[in-house]
Amino acid sequence: MDSRRSQVRWVLAGLAAAIMLLLASCSAPPPARKASPPSAPAVQEPDRGEPDRGELARHATKPEHKLKAAVTTKEVTPAAPSAVPLHHRKRMAGYPGEITHASSPTKIALTFDAGASPAPTPSILKTLKSAGLQVTFFLTGKWCEQNPDLVKEIVADGHEIGNHSYSHQDFRKLSDDAIAEQLRQTEDIVMRLTGRTTKPLFRPPYGGRDKRVLSVAGQEGYTSVYWSLDSLDAFKKGITSQEIENRILDRIQGGDIVLMHCGSAPTADALADMISKLQKRGYQIVKVSELTSGG
Repeated sequence: MDSRRSQVRWVLAGLAAAIMLLLASCSAPPPARKASPPSAPAVQEPDRGEPDRGELARHATKPEHKLKAAVTTKEVTPAAPSAVPLHHRKRMAGYPGEITHASSPTKIALTFDAGASPAPTPSILKTLKSAGLQVTFFLTGKWCEQNPDLVKEIVADGHEIGNHSYSHQDFRKLSDDAIAEQLRQTEDIVMRLTGRTTKPLFRPPYGGRDKRVLSVAGQEGYTSVYWSLDSLDAFKKGITSQEIENRILDRIQGGDIVLMHCGSAPTADALADMISKLQKRGYQIVKVSELTSGG
C-alpha cells in the first residue's frame, strides 16, 4: 500500500514538473533577432530643370551639336586635312540688306579693320602676300591720312578697301549729316591716295548700327558688312596669338566673315599658321566681294 502511494506521488510530481516547464516555455519571450542593417536612403537625382538662359547665350556662337557638348572640357579632335568640317553654329542674320555671312560651304572672308596702331600691318600684309591671298580691309580716314604708304600697299597687293568711317565714332550717336560726312571724307582720302573707291563696302565703327544708320549709309552708296566670327583681338585684353588661332579654328564654318584688326600684334603672329591650317581643312580665303558674289 505504501509503495503504491509512493508511486502515485512520483507520478504527480512528474506531471507537476512537466506542467511548470510547459508554462515557462509559453511565457518566455521569443529569442532576440539580429538587427538588420538600416537600408540606405534612396538617392534622388537632383532636378536640373531647363538649361540656364545665360549658359545658352554664352555658347550661342559655338558649334551647335548639343548644349552638353558645348560646355564639355573634352578636347575635340580636329578635322582631317582637306575635309571641310560641317558645323552648325548659329549665325546672326543682321539687318535687312546687311551682309553678315554667305552660304558658301568652303569660302570664307578674312577682314581687317584699321583705326588704331599701324605697327602690325606690315607683318599682316607680308603674310597675306606670301600666301597669295587678297582679302578685305576696312580703313578709317584718319588712319589713311596717317599711313598713306600702307594704304597704297594694301591696294597694290590686290586687297579691297571698305569704308570704316573717318574718326571711328559710333554712328548711332551722330546725325544723318554727320554720318554722311564721315563716309565722304574717307572715300575722298582713299580715292586721292589710290584712285580706288571704298564703295559699296562699309563697316560701322564698334559694329554700332541701326536702321537709320544703315539707311543713311545706303543713300551714300554703301552696304553694311558685319561679321559672323569675331577673333576678339580688339576686345579681349591680353589675348594671345594662340587664343586667337584656337578661337577661329574651333568655330570657323563655310561662308564666315571673320573680324580681325590691323593693330593687333597677336593677330599678326597667329596669321600664317592659321591660314595654313584653314587651307588644309579645305577652306578658300577670299575677299568679301567674292564671298557674296559667288565668284
